[in-house]
Amino acid sequence: MFAKVALSLVTVVISLPDFHVAQSEKVAIKETRVVVESDGWKIVCDLVVPASERPVPAVILLNKAAGERRVYSDLAARLAERGIASLRVDLRGHGESINKGKFIPYDEKSSALTIKPSDEDVTAVHRYLKTVRGIDAQRIGFVGASYSGESMAIAARKSGYGSAYVALSPGSFSDESMEAIDGSHVPWLFVKSVDEKAPPMKDLFTVLREKSRKAQTIEVSGTEHATNIFAAHPELAEIIAVWFKHNLGGLS
Repeated sequence: MFAKVALSLVTVVISLPDFHVAQSEKVAIKETRVVVESDGWKIVCDLVVPASERPVPAVILLNKAAGERRVYSDLAARLAERGIASLRVDLRGHGESINKGKFIPYDEKSSALTIKPSDEDVTAVHRYLKTVRGIDAQRIGFVGASYSGESMAIAARKSGYGSAYVALSPGSFSDESMEAIDGSHVPWLFVKSVDEKAPPMKDLFTVLREKSRKAQTIEVSGTEHATNIFAAHPELAEIIAVWFKHNLGGLS
């Protein structure tokens, strides 16, 4: 049996077997600031681990271009309530990860100063998280936002897939990455706003549906891009947390 998840202002819903929004539980959590080395960059992260007698699944949360890790605080809390750890990440040149320079949005004049996205950072934090005591290395998911959606897909093809992926407004998501979705044999969820202004976003779901039979999608009203969607649709954090609970496990 398939059940639909109802969201206010959501124009496209996802359908999953036996899927429902359960009452979340309050659990004890531990939050730690960690630094992961990646190609000379000091990648600053916040690690949240809920108390558990057994290893727990985890989700790596990657910032959008010109964004930072703190935007994921609410999602991290909702994941923890369901027995899922998280690692909020400032990718190179963003937030506190600026020991070798700061990200500057691309334009013709400043392109030489622009820090290019790197799948190496995604691989480095994934490798680190697998070593953390209390984390189940076989149940690690990812959330990528805007440019980091493509970065996590490239890292997966190069270094091995995690267990589940959510891509928020991944405008730079390549055809190669889309064509690899079904072959990855892990669940993927794509989220975007209906009226995002960036040209690639307008046709993203059309192209995605042509290249993947398994990817799931959520489309919400508005123009917000990537993690900015959370401010307009705070209910989305709950839906994503439950989606990961369904696909990674967690508290019973």
